[in-house]
Amino acid sequence: MTREELLQDLAYARTLAEEGRHAPLLGGAYLVFWGVLNALAFTAQWGVLEGMLPAAGGASFALLWIAYGVLAGLGMTVLRMRTRTKPGLNAIGVRAERALWTGAATAILAIVVGSIVRMMITGDPTAPNAIFGAAFALYGAAMFGTASLSEQTWLRAFGWLSISVAGTLCLFANENWAYIVAAIGSLLALTWPGIILLKREPSEIV
Repeated sequence: MTREELLQDLAYARTLAEEGRHAPLLGGAYLVFWGVLNALAFTAQWGVLEGMLPAAGGASFALLWIAYGVLAGLGMTVLRMRTRTKPGLNAIGVRAERALWTGAATAILAIVVGSIVRMMITGDPTAPNAIFGAAFALYGAAMFGTASLSEQTWLRAFGWLSISVAGTLCLFANENWAYIVAAIGSLLALTWPGIILLKREPSEIV
């Protein structure tokens, strides 16, 4: 840690003490981004499945998820640049939040790759439907861990919400309407707590 970073952390700790609060988390923008992006993608997927959007012989699915991947990559780049300048990066809650969500994202990536490869090998078009139920379960696990380590206990309610959505999606994974449940779940379990976290982000250090 450089002298400048140490001084910044000391100033940040002083600001928190003066305001009488725990170190706020910095993942709000990430949750809002992923909640909205997932909701849009799931809704588009449902629209194609239901014939409300053109399938183009299946090309629409490929185009949709390629666009999703591109937007995800661009969004994460911008979000990392934004977070890099925020005070409190070394607070225990923030470090726990970062570690837990990185682990969850890695696990989800493994599930995505495995499901897509299974679809390609077996020709089973329903294979990717296993992704979103598992993803919501991992969202819930990350929220429970973050809530405990950061003392932001209100996040547990959203952890339970994510787990409930996960169970529903696993039970009805092959139903077209499950994508609408996933879209609504993304807005409620990710975007909603993300907005709350954004409002609680640290004040500028003076």
